[in-house]
Amino acid sequence: MTSQHEPKASPRVRLIMIACLIPLVLVTIVGIVLLWPGNTDTELPGGGPTTNSAEGASSTEATVTGVDATACEAGETDPMIRADCTRYTVEAGGREGSLYVTPDAVKAGVDVGDTVKVLDFTQSPDRAELGTDYVFIDFDRDVPMLALAILYAVVVLLVAGLRGLRALIGLGFAGAVLFVFMLPAMLDGRPPLLVAMVAASAIMVIALYLAHGISARTSTALFGTVLGIVITGILGAWMTSWANLGIAYSEDGYLLVDTTDLAMTDIIVCAILITGLGVLNDVTITQASAVWELATAAPTMKPAQLFAREMRIGRDHIASTVYTITFAYVGSALMTLIIVSAHDQPLFDTFTLGDMSVEVVSILVCSIGLVIAIPLTTGLGVLVVRSGLRPQRQTAPTAEEDEPGTAAPLTRREARLLDRDRGR
Repeated sequence: MTSQHEPKASPRVRLIMIACLIPLVLVTIVGIVLLWPGNTDTELPGGGPTTNSAEGASSTEATVTGVDATACEAGETDPMIRADCTRYTVEAGGREGSLYVTPDAVKAGVDVGDTVKVLDFTQSPDRAELGTDYVFIDFDRDVPMLALAILYAVVVLLVAGLRGLRALIGLGFAGAVLFVFMLPAMLDGRPPLLVAMVAASAIMVIALYLAHGISARTSTALFGTVLGIVITGILGAWMTSWANLGIAYSEDGYLLVDTTDLAMTDIIVCAILITGLGVLNDVTITQASAVWELATAAPTMKPAQLFAREMRIGRDHIASTVYTITFAYVGSALMTLIIVSAHDQPLFDTFTLGDMSVEVVSILVCSIGLVIAIPLTTGLGVLVVRSGLRPQRQTAPTAEEDEPGTAAPLTRREARLLDRDRGR
């Protein structure tokens, strides 16, 4: 009968994997220490709507208590005009005052009872010139965002159980690496590509082993992800240079390039690496798991057959994940696509100019890294899993297993009895 126990890597292969893993971990730790940001309080000018240079102004939360549009003409729908003719009142800190609402917020709809984030000018000398106590910044979304996050965590725990909990902890660790180490280190002038590679390595090692356990299977996925990240990083750096993507096309890009030592090419490559990390992690762990499951079900299958069957799964995975990457980028750039689609411009020119060229390069580079990582991970998984499988030895058939008409060998006692009977 075929054993259904999960195959394990041979001691020699496990030793090789440990010998490769230890340097990776050590290099990651040393990289974090050497690249750790020295100045973690870097501030950029114009850092968002909640920062204001007006003396005495501060940000706070307020509740809309009144909306009076009687001064507007009947049927008026222009948000620019409605922003001027509508009177809004809010209550903040037990004090009521007037609120100026921006035209885009007027169009979105600000109603009585809404909690909004505002700039408080009640203590500012610019209050009289401004003509209002508060200025609308944004809606307060703390409750719905927190509720959605809790719902997500509950669904993950219900479906994935303890492994889902470990994955959520790994996600929290990844967020800490990004916001505590990677982003501050880039702002502090550390080499962006090295910072991104070290951050990606730290996230991979902790998140993979935490979510999937310490095993040869997980290590196979880790090495496949590392290879994919290296390929993605090299290809991304080459393409951003060759395609001349060093121009800032957005307000945020202008701010970073003008006020820091960061280059747009470095920012783009780092973005490609972090985007590719999540997708590569998905496909490599899935391919490694598929290799182990098939090897468990068919331990006598030859390595070439195992690789061929796993690549059938890999090809399906490639197709679906390439769609995932493309649609994710299209969704993030939807507003830009709507604007460019309104212009009479050839489609090829649309995708080779401005922000769209950055998006296209990101999609193609991540997809290439993904496609290459799947056969690499599959081949590595086949080598590892087959190293722990030993061919079954052929044992001599028993009397019950002999072919019909073939006599079973006689024992010495049976032979003596037979000779005695013949002598009679």
